[in-house]
Amino acid sequence: MIQRRLRVVKWLSTTPAVGVCTHCSWEFMVPISALKRIADAQVSPQEQFDRHICEPLDSSRPTDLLLRQEPEEDDEEEEDDRKKEDDEDDDETDDGYSE
Repeated sequence: MIQRRLRVVKWLSTTPAVGVCTHCSWEFMVPISALKRIADAQVSPQEQFDRHICEPLDSSRPTDLLLRQEPEEDDEEEEDDRKKEDDEDDDETDDGYSE
């Protein structure tokens, strides 16, 4: 059987804020009230981790991935127009010096 562990993935200075199960990637967040004391912040995700039961990874289940969204063509044209305007404005303020 695969060993599961709690791994801290986000820290606030020396205080753990978010932990993750290394087996199922379940997140355990430290409540704001527990962040005041380091000892409480360490105990909270460990207790949550101890209580949780890993679900088997299912390849048919969609994952929570962040996918890059392609810009629409209109957005690209507007951005190109803004870049051209900015370049023209830069040319007008040129003092004749080049870098």
